[in-house]
Amino acid sequence: MKRLLLVAVLVVVGGSLFAQSIPSFAAFQSAIQSFASGTASALPLETSVGLNWSDAYIGQFPHFGLGLTVGAATLPYSAIKGAISTFQGGGAPNIPSNLGFLQNLGIPVPAYTIDLRIGGFVLPFDIGLKFSYISPNSLNISNFSADYLLLGGDVRYALVKDSGFAPGISVGIGYTYMRGNVSIPQVLNGNPTIQNVSFGGTTYAIQFQNPSLNFFWNSNVIDLKVQLSKNLFIITPFIGLGASFGISNAGGGMQSAILLNGVAPTQTQLNQMNSALGTNYTTANQTFAVTAGANGFATRVFGGFSFNLFILKIGLGAEYEFLSGSFAGMVNARIQF
Repeated sequence: MKRLLLVAVLVVVGGSLFAQSIPSFAAFQSAIQSFASGTASALPLETSVGLNWSDAYIGQFPHFGLGLTVGAATLPYSAIKGAISTFQGGGAPNIPSNLGFLQNLGIPVPAYTIDLRIGGFVLPFDIGLKFSYISPNSLNISNFSADYLLLGGDVRYALVKDSGFAPGISVGIGYTYMRGNVSIPQVLNGNPTIQNVSFGGTTYAIQFQNPSLNFFWNSNVIDLKVQLSKNLFIITPFIGLGASFGISNAGGGMQSAILLNGVAPTQTQLNQMNSALGTNYTTANQTFAVTAGANGFATRVFGGFSFNLFILKIGLGAEYEFLSGSFAGMVNARIQF
């Protein structure tokens, strides 16, 4: 998981970007806006990892299950194409030849969840909860840092119970909150510079000192889904449709000390810069970043199957998001009674 996450972030920031002169703050801001808007329809898919159990309905209490899901979803290449191009100085993005396939497949972002599902009382419904967390200091890979938090749950109501020749059919509604932040050093060689930035009556060149590159996002997602499954003794196949709406923010920037026209800034200059540009740069956090809204709808088809070995169920699943062209795959292992 740690290695895969590191690879994903390296790809997101272009593998190895060379320090270039960024024409203006507007170009920098546009690149981040491109990243934010490009991820709008993909972020809900990122939150859908977990609780994709094969059974459309697990039964009423005392039926319950506990398990672990590991998977990955893709961000569309178009979401970071503009940012890579801008940070490389314009023109077509320079993607290493051995990573060229990612332009079609997208950028993999791994995830895991701990899943709990319990049957309801009286009415035929079940409730699911999922959780995952990666702390900023847990990876210990060459100063690379990341933090990731996902909290979610759903309620599914059985329209048809799996019995005889009839498949199980359920409808569900869920909510998930996801937060992610990645920072990696030494992918921007040298001291990239944003040219022609005006504030306080002066035009500056903002030069970064061997910066780390940051991308971050958070999303609140409401999800509706319908699922069909059929228990065939040791195998339970399933298929479903989902529709989501995500209220999200995404952004990015650089973390380093800065120079204004080659000189360390005064506090007055920093105050003027933050006020004029909408940044929040301080000598303590040294992060020059902008954030943009990334609200969007997502619609997906999902499916897979599980192997049923008494109370142990091992599931394989996949999802495809129609609007962004993103997809996800996952493996689940759970104890289910």
